[in-house]
Amino acid sequence: MSTNEDEIMREFDINYLLEDLGSLEVEKQVIAVERVGEIVDFLAVKTVDAFRRSPHRFPMAERLYRLGSVVVTPLENLLKESDNLETSILASVILLRFGSRAGVSCLLDAIAKDEEYLSLAASSLAAAGIKEASDPMINRLRSCDINNIDLAIGLLNALEDLGSEIPSDLRDRLTGEDVPWQIRTYTKRFDSYQKNQLEYTSSEKAIA
Repeated sequence: MSTNEDEIMREFDINYLLEDLGSLEVEKQVIAVERVGEIVDFLAVKTVDAFRRSPHRFPMAERLYRLGSVVVTPLENLLKESDNLETSILASVILLRFGSRAGVSCLLDAIAKDEEYLSLAASSLAAAGIKEASDPMINRLRSCDINNIDLAIGLLNALEDLGSEIPSDLRDRLTGEDVPWQIRTYTKRFDSYQKNQLEYTSSEKAIA
């Protein structure tokens, strides 16, 4: 450990900190809060580093967000340095949950190329309202294995959340007789929902 880390760990005496936090002396309370902040920042950096090194990154990522926005800066730094695709995608997903767009380009690239985390990337971008994700999703649906039900429905669901339309050529591809019924059914329901939304919007404008 560095000298600074040694100092922080020496201050990591929970009983001592709790005593000062409960003190009626303002100076003791303020110093205690500052020390807690330093410790939290320190632990966030160490936790993100453990995530980077772990062979079990996904379960680590699922729990990283519980630390709150304190992980944003360490994750943004990790994103700049990482050459591991899984690490970058998962870090980008967490960052997006906290409003950081630092990993948006990584997630857009995952939609175009990745297999394992494609649906997670798509749903994360859709939940954040990243409209520029629509075209990569549509392009992936045009080129993907039409029998990959989970992939197709995951992308369709993300497009629906974004309020995007399905181009006619893609609609024809996804509703063909050789397409699994789950995909055909979802596409037709999605298409019907889009038409209803357009009709509703048009009638609202006419009334206005």
